[in-house]
Amino acid sequence: MAPDTPSAGSLARRITMPLFKLGLAVFLLLGIIVVGAQAVGVLTGNAALVSGVVDGLGKAMTIAAGLTGLLGFAMSYLFKWQRTGED
Repeated sequence: MAPDTPSAGSLARRITMPLFKLGLAVFLLLGIIVVGAQAVGVLTGNAALVSGVVDGLGKAMTIAAGLTGLLGFAMSYLFKWQRTGED
């Protein structure tokens, strides 16, 4: 293998970190939107807004959070992170 040819492991590490950051940003942004809309709904007494925003964005937010969590778990093996500190 030539020295400038990336290995499969380094390629996977280069791909997973941006995907993880994107997933993190997506689910946090969706969470902020959901909570903000619900706060507006509570303050205005609009029950349809409080429940409707969860119906509209809840599934996408949950899927993004789950996939990001699984990606983070896989990254712990790709980056060979070590556990430190107390349990």
